[in-house]
Amino acid sequence: MGKIVALGGGRYANGEMLNVVKHIISLTNKKSPSFLYIPTAGHDCVDDGDREIWESFSDNGCGDVNILFLSHRYITKELVEKKILSADIIYVGGGNLKFLTETFAKTGADEVFKKAYSLGKVLCGVSSGAMCWFKEGYDDCGENGSFMFCDCLGFLPFTSAPHFQNENWQTFKTAIVGRGLSGIGMDNGAGFCFVDGKYYTVAGNEDGDIFFYDAADGYRETNLTKNPEKLKDLPNVSC
Repeated sequence: MGKIVALGGGRYANGEMLNVVKHIISLTNKKSPSFLYIPTAGHDCVDDGDREIWESFSDNGCGDVNILFLSHRYITKELVEKKILSADIIYVGGGNLKFLTETFAKTGADEVFKKAYSLGKVLCGVSSGAMCWFKEGYDDCGENGSFMFCDCLGFLPFTSAPHFQNENWQTFKTAIVGRGLSGIGMDNGAGFCFVDGKYYTVAGNEDGDIFFYDAADGYRETNLTKNPEKLKDLPNVSC
């Protein structure tokens, strides 16, 4: 069964996410797992923030570290499948969620991720790279930076939003009302996980919480980090 770790945000250079990095690596049950970074949400342009992520995994035990630029013109479905399925950890970076999911569909990566999940690979990511694993994501990728909902890969049966400490992202709370999907809000430094059939939360070295908005109960808010007993009531993954 697959393993998913969705992270609301966070910086890696100062060790803020060290606990999370070590946890993700431990999920592989390997001494030196391979790591694949996908920066496509940022239009495959890497910056210092991207480098901090893969260097953090490399410094903490990952052996073979690779990058997959899905939007580059040389990309083929065969290369996409080879790179994704040869990695133990697949990490998707942040950026534009609409561009990311459209590129997944265009390159066939969406279907390859299903294979990776069934093979027990660790699927993870931050910001847009976290939302992509949900049924839906709420991102500022609309016209003139407006927020919009994007259909995503659907592994986790919720709508979602990252950077939840940020006031702009708090609009998610009202935007989801009436959509028929329960929601997950993820603070920076916090992770929402589904591993071996169970939900749980993780946090970096700084505080961060995960929030649940229950569509069946008027979108009532529950802090899942502070009320972990509520996690067992969430709907199961059907993939």
